[in-house]
Amino acid sequence: MEHPPIHSLMRFMKTIMSPVHEEQMLQLILQTAMDSIPAAEAGFLFLYDPLINKLIIQATVGYLPAVMTMTRLSSGEGISGKVFAERMPIRINNPLDLQSAMDNMSAFNYKYYVESSTQGEIPCCCIAVPLLSDGRCIGVVTLDNFTDAQALTEHDLESLQIYCDLATMAIEHHRLFRQVQEQNHELFLTHDALRQEHERLQVTMDFHNQINNLAAKGYGTPEILSALYRNVKMPIAVFDLLLTPIGYLPAEVKPHLPDQFLQHPAMQWVQRSKKWQRIVLEEDATQSIIVTPIVGTDRLLGYLCAWTGNQEFMSTNKMIFEYSATVLALDWVKKEAVQQSQMRAKDAFFESILSGDMNMSLQEQARVLGFEQEDHYAVMLMQPLQGSARHSFESIMSQLHIHYLLVERHHHTIIIVNIAGNLNKEERQSQFQLLLRELRRDRQLSLGIGRLYQGLDKVSRSYKDAEQCMQLLLKEGNQQRLIYFGDLGVIRFFMQQSREELEEYLNDVLEPIIQYDQQKKANLMITLVSFVKYDRNLKNTTQSLRIHHNTLYYRLGRIQELLGYSFDHGDEWFNVRMACQIYLYLYED
Repeated sequence: MEHPPIHSLMRFMKTIMSPVHEEQMLQLILQTAMDSIPAAEAGFLFLYDPLINKLIIQATVGYLPAVMTMTRLSSGEGISGKVFAERMPIRINNPLDLQSAMDNMSAFNYKYYVESSTQGEIPCCCIAVPLLSDGRCIGVVTLDNFTDAQALTEHDLESLQIYCDLATMAIEHHRLFRQVQEQNHELFLTHDALRQEHERLQVTMDFHNQINNLAAKGYGTPEILSALYRNVKMPIAVFDLLLTPIGYLPAEVKPHLPDQFLQHPAMQWVQRSKKWQRIVLEEDATQSIIVTPIVGTDRLLGYLCAWTGNQEFMSTNKMIFEYSATVLALDWVKKEAVQQSQMRAKDAFFESILSGDMNMSLQEQARVLGFEQEDHYAVMLMQPLQGSARHSFESIMSQLHIHYLLVERHHHTIIIVNIAGNLNKEERQSQFQLLLRELRRDRQLSLGIGRLYQGLDKVSRSYKDAEQCMQLLLKEGNQQRLIYFGDLGVIRFFMQQSREELEEYLNDVLEPIIQYDQQKKANLMITLVSFVKYDRNLKNTTQSLRIHHNTLYYRLGRIQELLGYSFDHGDEWFNVRMACQIYLYLYED
């Protein structure tokens, strides 16, 4: 084997070991190899990319630059791909063999190869050598000649092999050097990050101790906000999920959020990611709001906001805000757990009260909740209290100084109202009637209210009253918002009867009229109900029905004829009135 001249190898080593970037080094390797092999007119240097499992051109001579960025060879594809797959050098000095070796190239790669060539479509001959390192093929160097099929000799192939062995060492050395540089840079960044983290920890340690002491002593949101404000010295506020302010400092500066702030894209991102975000105000680009989410174990609870300029938000402040939000979340979750425990206790107490089975343990629970056996109680039922309706109800109860127990269920709210037992009958009734008047005046509330009974063992009776009132409230067509069982009159007796019994009584009294209306499509039943409603007042009845008085006389005469008796008889008239009341109770929509 004839080796290249020693001066040529020395020049090659000196060139490729020059302190240049990797891209320049690879181009120098290819160019120096071609300079050492005069018959080489063009060439490629491929390196293997394990991320995409392809050979990528890193340097070219004699081809347009487009090929460098577009060509991606698979192992075994084309001449260079074959050399890479077999890890053996190759020399092809027959254009037909060369064309055959390229036939398995993808249409995409072949197209760019042909378009990038500056000397002809297919070379006359070529040599290609693998770049081998520790048994691994890291790339391929391919040199082409376009004028003479015998131009590139076996000697050239052997020379290129030696150059490629040296080039492989240079490439691996450069990669190792770059890896060491990157590691050193990463170590520097890590050290710098640790130093900054240490400084932040030093700055925030005192604040953490303050907050921990507040939490240990049972302090809540106001005290946590005060400690935070003393440290950051910028306006801050805490909001719930609907952006209702819970607390803010300084007290003289009420927090202001832009309209539709929850729909702001940055706020949407905060809700999704549960991470803090700076939001620049549109109305004043020099001001911004730092929003830190307050996150419980599995859900968003609220927001901690700070108003600041557009100066850099220090990482120390970021840690302080995040820690404050964490402590606020723990405080809220703890209070929520206490509230849930209280609610479970109230639910259990309420269920026991409804059973009517009073015992010493239950009476003791009642005393803890502020209820005494000798007091008077009434039960209220309503749709679930939410938002302004809840606030309105609580305001009424607070103004009248009425003690109550509220229990939320899935479909309704149950309230046990407590009237002190030391009031006399007149005082007790006066206070209860005042409560009914105030509740009727409120347009947001819809309630069914049971009667007032003395003793906790009678609460179940008031609850049944309230249930019947709610049935009437929910009846289709009912325009009332509040029904008190004591005001129901005769309807109370209807509610104690089955529908079948009521319909049977109705048919016994008024069946002739009902059948006549069905057969003749008349309005005698409506006329009779209105006549009863206005207590036989002809003028009011005609006005209600919007008919002439002669029409009314005719209809009443026909009704009495069908019934077979006159309304002047007291017993018959009582039955008619009762039947009409049942009709309204059953069918009024």
